[in-house]
Amino acid sequence: MEINMTTQPAGEAVAVMKPTGEINATNFMEIVDKASTTYNNPARYLIIDLSEVSSITSTGMVAIHKIALIYSGVPQDVAEGENPDFTHSNEARKFVKLLNPQPEVDKALEKAGMKLYFKFYDDLASALNSI
Repeated sequence: MEINMTTQPAGEAVAVMKPTGEINATNFMEIVDKASTTYNNPARYLIIDLSEVSSITSTGMVAIHKIALIYSGVPQDVAEGENPDFTHSNEARKFVKLLNPQPEVDKALEKAGMKLYFKFYDDLASALNSI
């Protein structure tokens, strides 16, 4: 798994994450950690380029969900004795965009219902213009 991050010149700080290979249980935390680091440095918008992702498991989808929560401003730290709120923020589609998923990945995201929560784009320029 390789993850390339670049920052795009736009009105706002925008990061583009381009993972390669499969997104699964062996690498999902690496992806979440990379996105979290970028959010804190501060890219408040993230485009995840899925063009080189060959497949995504349910754990990979959890990674995208967790990234959406981070970029939506949902606190990740939970005080002892509190129940965390990990529900999907309706702000996800504003801050996290998904770019060019391969057919198998697109089908998995559709089946899981994730296409209801995110905006999908076929090219980087369109994704950048949506911010």
